[in-house]
Amino acid sequence: MNKANTFTALLIPVLWMSPLWVQAQSCEEGALANMPTERFLLQDDGVAIDRVTGLAWQRCAVGQVWGGNTCLESPKKQVKSWFSWRDAHGEVQRINATETGKGWRLPSVQELRTLIARNCEDPAINTEVFPNAPAWFFWSATEYKDNPDYAWQIDFKNGEINAHLKVSISYHIRLVKGSLIPTSRKARSTTSAEDQRMQEWNDGIHDPANPDLSMLQLPSEIIGKLPRDSSEQIDWAKSLVDKRIAPRASRVGDDEMVVWDQDIVYKDTAAMPYVRFPHKLHSMWLACENCHDAIFPAQRGKVDISMGSIYTGEHCGVCHGKVAFSPHNCERCHSILHEGSPVKWW
Repeated sequence: MNKANTFTALLIPVLWMSPLWVQAQSCEEGALANMPTERFLLQDDGVAIDRVTGLAWQRCAVGQVWGGNTCLESPKKQVKSWFSWRDAHGEVQRINATETGKGWRLPSVQELRTLIARNCEDPAINTEVFPNAPAWFFWSATEYKDNPDYAWQIDFKNGEINAHLKVSISYHIRLVKGSLIPTSRKARSTTSAEDQRMQEWNDGIHDPANPDLSMLQLPSEIIGKLPRDSSEQIDWAKSLVDKRIAPRASRVGDDEMVVWDQDIVYKDTAAMPYVRFPHKLHSMWLACENCHDAIFPAQRGKVDISMGSIYTGEHCGVCHGKVAFSPHNCERCHSILHEGSPVKWW
C-alpha cells in the first residue's frame, strides 16, 4: 500500500495538462442516481432548470454551442472554452453585455457541487441533461478564504472539489441563474462557540449539518502552528523534519517508512541556481512506486524535465502546486548557487 499524507484534504492544485475529453462515461451499476434526468426541466433554448435547487443552468459549457439536442464544440476550443479565474469573470461580463446574456453568472462552489453525479465519472455529471460535458475542471465563483490567490473548482472527471490557483488557464465554466434554495436542516442545540466551530467546516466540501464533524480536528487548529516559507505558505518539508507532522506508511499497522537519502542535482538551469532534488524528504512522505516509473523513469537521462512540463502538470507538476508547494516558489528547488548565478536572486 502506498504511503499516505495525513493532510491530503488540503489539495491545492495549479496548472495541469491540456484537458482530456473522455468519451466513455462510466456509472456504477445499481447505484442510486442523485442526478436523474427527471429532476430537470429541459428547455428548447439549451437551459436546464433544476426542480430541486431552483437554479437555471446552461446545458453547454461556455465555448460550446447548443445544437438543439447536444452541445457542439467550438472550432477554437482553447480560445473559446478555457479560462483562468479572472478571465472567467471577464467572460461572464462579456456575455451579460449581449442582448441575450442578461443575468448569467459564475456559480458558487455550493451551487456547482449540486451538479455532481455521485454514481458516475468521466464525466461525473448527467450527460442527458448536460450532453458532451467536459470531464475536466470547472471554476466556481468562490474564493479560497485562507489564500486570495486560490479559488474553488470541481473536477467533473470524478467530482472532486479542490482549491486551485486563480491563474490556472485551462479550466471551463458553466453559467447559472437564480438563487440556491436552502435545504431544510434539523435544528441543533449547540453553543455559539460550537456554531462557530461548525461554520469553519462550511467550505464547500464538508456538510456542516453532519454532527460527526464535531469529532474531527479542525485543519486550522494544527495548520496555524506550522512553519511558513518565504511565500507565507506552509513549509511541509520543515514541518516533517521538525517532526511536527508524522505521515504514516499505511492506513493501518505500524509499517516503517523506507527512507532513501540521496540527492540528485540538476545543472541545466542557465543562470538560475542548480536544482537539488532530495530523495530523503520525498521518501519520508511517499513510497518509491508513487513516482517510479509512471512519472519518472528510474534511469538517469530518460526524462526531459522543464518548467514547461512542470507548469502543465507533468513530472514535478503532478504534485507541486497541488499537494506540495507551488512551483512559483523558485528558491525551494533552485537552491545551489554556482558561478553564473546571482548571490541574491529572489
